[in-house]
Amino acid sequence: MARRAHLQLRGSCLPAGQGLAARGPNGPATLTMNQWSDHKSENLGERRHGKPGDPEQAELRSSPAAPEEGLSRGASGVAGNEEAAGAGPAGGKPEGGFFRGHRVRLALVALLLLGLVAAAISGWRYFRSYLSTEDAQIDGNIVPLSSRIQGVVVRVYVHDTQFVKKGEKLVELDPRDYQIAVKKARADLAQAQAQAMAARADYAAAVADLTQARANDAKAQADARRYSALFASHVISREQYDEKIRMARVATAAAASARAKAEAAQKAVAVREAAEMTAEATLDQARLNLSYTVISAPVSGVVGNRTVQDGQAVQPGQGLLAITDINHLWVTANFKESYLGKIRPGQPATVHVDALGHDLNGYVEGLGGATGALYSLLPPENATGNWVKVVQRLPVRIRLAQGEDPPTHLRPGESAEVTIWLR
Repeated sequence: MARRAHLQLRGSCLPAGQGLAARGPNGPATLTMNQWSDHKSENLGERRHGKPGDPEQAELRSSPAAPEEGLSRGASGVAGNEEAAGAGPAGGKPEGGFFRGHRVRLALVALLLLGLVAAAISGWRYFRSYLSTEDAQIDGNIVPLSSRIQGVVVRVYVHDTQFVKKGEKLVELDPRDYQIAVKKARADLAQAQAQAMAARADYAAAVADLTQARANDAKAQADARRYSALFASHVISREQYDEKIRMARVATAAAASARAKAEAAQKAVAVREAAEMTAEATLDQARLNLSYTVISAPVSGVVGNRTVQDGQAVQPGQGLLAITDINHLWVTANFKESYLGKIRPGQPATVHVDALGHDLNGYVEGLGGATGALYSLLPPENATGNWVKVVQRLPVRIRLAQGEDPPTHLRPGESAEVTIWLR
């Protein structure tokens, strides 16, 4: 390696003609600026063109144009080295290196092709292992509440977005009219019960009269038979015989009348009992109407679409509010009809909900009974002549796995992406 002069600058700025301190092989020396420039050029020539002991390099350093000639020779030397490098086998490269490099490249290409084929097969199998659709949404039971009776709202206990529990009071109507109706129904029931009891007593009396009439008829008939025998033997007169026959006929008629009265009394009892039952039903209806003045939550959920206000007069069937049951949710995914042959109940599914930002686990619970078009308000009529084939979609219900439906995040109507795994 060429020896270098270790220079030590004694100042950042020196005037012209003042020397610089340099440390050479024989110790420190002081050089002028011109000597310093020549010394630096000599060192540059040593680094480019060889060792200082080379005679040719020494000649270059001794000549006045040494730096320029050294640079020219260095450039020509570089060009010569480049020509030697591209000379092929004559430049010193082994003859078999090309073939070894070619085999390595072929092996790398083969490995790359095998990797691409394996990746393609793996991707093909993966894409055939599932079916997916973006036409899906979260579904749940939305229970609309309406008034069952006519009345005036005295108080509304809930507001929109409020969570309520089953049985919690929601709306209250004015109950005074229905309280009066209950009292009247109770009075009518008491009257009907009294009339029914009287009818039963009359029937009992009629049955007793019928029994007596039958007994009298039986005695009269026996007397008539006995007097007939005596009249045939000429023991009694005809007047006596005719009297007994008349009395027997009267007893028979009395028995028939008593039987008719008993039957009428029995029918009267049935009528009174029916009236009693009607009065009981009227009382039950009055009590129900009174209970309808308080509207309670049928399920636990979130209140929404509240339209009722305090003091509002409502009619039977008028909608007041709705409750969304967020504790029992599922996903409805509308798959193309060409996919249905591969879908089976029980297959695992993955549901990505946009509102959550992560996936939920579930399974196929069942397939719809008809396409969504047939369930629409105006189902298509293909027999009109303007028929155009359109790919239909069938709703598939995806039931979320237990613990996968947090009620604080999922709501019916949210968009979802469903993937059903076939394998």
